[in-house]
Amino acid sequence: MKRRGFTLLEVLIALVIVTLAVSALLGTITSSASNVEYLQEKTVADWVALNRLTEVRISQQMPDKGRRTGNTEMAGRRWQWEEEVIELPVKGMFRVEVRARPTGEFVDDSRKESKDTAQKDSESRSAGDELDKLGWTTSVIGVVGTSQSARREAIAAQYIGQPGQGGPPPGTPKGGPGATPDR
Repeated sequence: MKRRGFTLLEVLIALVIVTLAVSALLGTITSSASNVEYLQEKTVADWVALNRLTEVRISQQMPDKGRRTGNTEMAGRRWQWEEEVIELPVKGMFRVEVRARPTGEFVDDSRKESKDTAQKDSESRSAGDELDKLGWTTSVIGVVGTSQSARREAIAAQYIGQPGQGGPPPGTPKGGPGATPDR
């Protein structure tokens, strides 16, 4: 007579194999989720630091040498930034390093029409040594010069077209992108 079925040992081995496969799959999913969260945090921290560096560059006055810190709100969270300004050997040139990290506070950052969009300086603890810099999520470095342009009007040429029509971009020949220019 032939047996049909599995022995207890075969069932236990199959369960161990399934358990190992499921645990490996869950580990991969967990790792992937934490990587997505880290990349999102890193991206927004880069934006915060780049925004602060841009504000320094477009301001009408050079920031004082040294370190200063502040907070801003972006993507529903509060972020701390630290700016360090160092004079370079070239006269009138400054190295600006901006670091950013989340504070852990969640905020409602929905914009109102009257809300100022600039990042504000606020009292905050400054990083003291090189080891503390490792706690920052991102760091952006830029060079700023003291020379300022007196030009205040737009540099780009205005597009002249039918209002609300969209129209072809400037320089496109009549008849569309594939047409040959009139001579």
